[in-house]
Amino acid sequence: MKDDVRLEKEESKKDEDFMNKEFINKDIIDKHLKIGKNIAGRVANDFGQTMDDVVLNLKSLRKDVDSKIKDYTDNFFKINIDLLDLGDVFYLKADLPGVEKESINVEIVDRDLTIQAYFTGMCDDVGGLKDKEHQFLIKGRNFGDTKKTVTLPQKIKEDEVKGELNNGVLYLTLPKVESKKVEINFN
Repeated sequence: MKDDVRLEKEESKKDEDFMNKEFINKDIIDKHLKIGKNIAGRVANDFGQTMDDVVLNLKSLRKDVDSKIKDYTDNFFKINIDLLDLGDVFYLKADLPGVEKESINVEIVDRDLTIQAYFTGMCDDVGGLKDKEHQFLIKGRNFGDTKKTVTLPQKIKEDEVKGELNNGVLYLTLPKVESKKVEINFN
C-alpha cells in the first residue's frame, strides 16, 4: 500500500512537472494562427467570388427566361422572314400562310418596318363550327394577332415600296435612300 501511495505521488509529480515546463513555443502558435487566418480568408474570398458568380449566372438565366416568356406572350408565334440586301434595294419575304390581304398591315417609320397580321383559326373558317361545341384533338396551326418589327440597316424610300401577297407569302421591295457623298476640302 505504501508503494501504491508512493507511485501515485510520483505520477502526480510528473504531471505537475509536465504542466510547468514550457513545451509550447508562442512564436510557432502565432505563425500557425496567422497561416490559419490566411487560409480562412482565402476560403471566404473564394466562396464569396463563387457566390457572386452564381448570382451573376442566375441573373443571366433570369434575363434569358424573361426574354423567352416575353417572346411567347408578345407574339404567340413569330412571322418567319428573310431580308436580303440587293445593293440598291432590300427585299423582304415573310411567311403568312392563310392570312387574307385585308388582315395584313405593313408600317414603316424611319428604319423600322413592322408587319402585323391576323391568322384565322379553325373556328373562323369552317362553316358553322364556330357556334358548335368542339374539342381539338391536335392544335398546331397559328391563329390570332401577331407582329414582327425589323430595323433596316438604312432608310428606304417609303413612297416607292412595292408589296405583293402570293400563296401566303408577302413580298416587299424596299428601295434604299441614296447616301449623299460629301467632299470636304481642307485648306
